[in-house]
Amino acid sequence: MPSGTKKRGNPRNRPTTSRYKADLQSKTDKKSKSKEKPEKPDGPTIYPMIFAGPMRRLYAFTIDFGLIMMIIYTVAPVANGNIFSEEAVAPDLIFFFGYFIIPTILWGRTPGKWVAGIVVVDEDGRTPGPAAIPREMIGKLVSFLAAGVGIFWLIFDPKRQGWHDKIANTYVVDNPYSGGPQFMKDFFKIGDRKKEEDKPDPDPDGYTDDSDDDSSEPNDEKSS
Repeated sequence: MPSGTKKRGNPRNRPTTSRYKADLQSKTDKKSKSKEKPEKPDGPTIYPMIFAGPMRRLYAFTIDFGLIMMIIYTVAPVANGNIFSEEAVAPDLIFFFGYFIIPTILWGRTPGKWVAGIVVVDEDGRTPGPAAIPREMIGKLVSFLAAGVGIFWLIFDPKRQGWHDKIANTYVVDNPYSGGPQFMKDFFKIGDRKKEEDKPDPDPDGYTDDSDDDSSEPNDEKSS
């Protein structure tokens, strides 16, 4: 090699620490923002149509079932058969009406759904109101009587609707304003689906911004 010729380094091997730090910081900021609980807007709430997957709905059902069992085994021994017994059909129906239907009418969620971070809404993304009555009383009865097929239907449905949802024209969606442990809600988000028309369309021109790409070859350095 001539003594006057400088050895050129591979430009791809040049350190890009500052760029990587900026990218890392940007990803960290986005991740931290995504973890923040958004502030609930004033007025009627319209929830994003991100359909809750079967895992989160099972999570909510498990919490509701556990709470109901705790109430039954706590109250029944001291109720003297006035509730939670074969002779107390009317009080039992009132209890289940108050646990499932009234909270769903008013807030679109039971305690289990609140913890799981999901909510029942209508097609406009609002709490269902009176539509919760046919959903909980007729729809769920039909779904369970059909050997549970109406419940398992939501696993394969593109909008995660069970038969009870289809009967009442309701959906179960993500509730970004809900309480409950965030790490549990994130863990059970498997199977959530976003409404198709809400997804951003890809750039038809396929254009990507390469202005920040510093991997292009520099001009050759010539020795004087």
